[in-house]
Amino acid sequence: MTIQAVIFDLDNTLTHRDLSIQAYCQHLARHYADRLSSPQFEQMTDIVRRIDNGGYPKKELLTHPSIGASVAYALLKELNWKNPPDLDELSAFWFAEFGKCAVAMPHVSEVLEQLKSQNYKLGIISNGAHETRMNIIQGLGIAHYFEVIVSSGAFGKSKPHPEIFLHTAQLLDTAPEDCLYIGDHPINDVQGAKSAGMQVLWLEGFHPEPKNKLVKIEKLTDIFGFLANTDSC
Repeated sequence: MTIQAVIFDLDNTLTHRDLSIQAYCQHLARHYADRLSSPQFEQMTDIVRRIDNGGYPKKELLTHPSIGASVAYALLKELNWKNPPDLDELSAFWFAEFGKCAVAMPHVSEVLEQLKSQNYKLGIISNGAHETRMNIIQGLGIAHYFEVIVSSGAFGKSKPHPEIFLHTAQLLDTAPEDCLYIGDHPINDVQGAKSAGMQVLWLEGFHPEPKNKLVKIEKLTDIFGFLANTDSC
């Protein structure tokens, strides 16, 4: 069995969600410095982390249909403003600027460049609205590496549903068993991709390790050891 396509999750696989939040909050604090009563970077970061929850927001903390609007509402309620923006403005700032603040995981460009040079087909599957997914990917500057970028918002079904994985394999013109999927979430990524018949690597460090045995990696560069062993079988 030979791997022909390598497919990635986005948050906490290609991009580091918490470092991206910190970068966004620094940008937000600078942009609204003259409208805040004092610098409040740490409080901003705590608010965004609480609502965002690593990209897996808790329903009870979402006051609005989107993470961005819920974050904006909490920032308006909890920060000390001299001249606060309105909710629509602060929500729009999230959607326009968060992707630009995206922080890549270590060695992302090198890994993608090497995979591309070895003629692997590359794809992304990510839960969320397609526009926000693309903003992050473009913010990382990696969109050109991928033949296929599939979001749950555009497809209509979310991970871990196997159909979103099967759909991506079909777009890549590759059998699911010839696809390698890499992600950080034991259910959405690992169980979802396995249920579609893909080979899977779990990127550890962001979620507790489940009881069932997983093939895991500590960093993205570990992909190549797995590929070398698989292709030599």
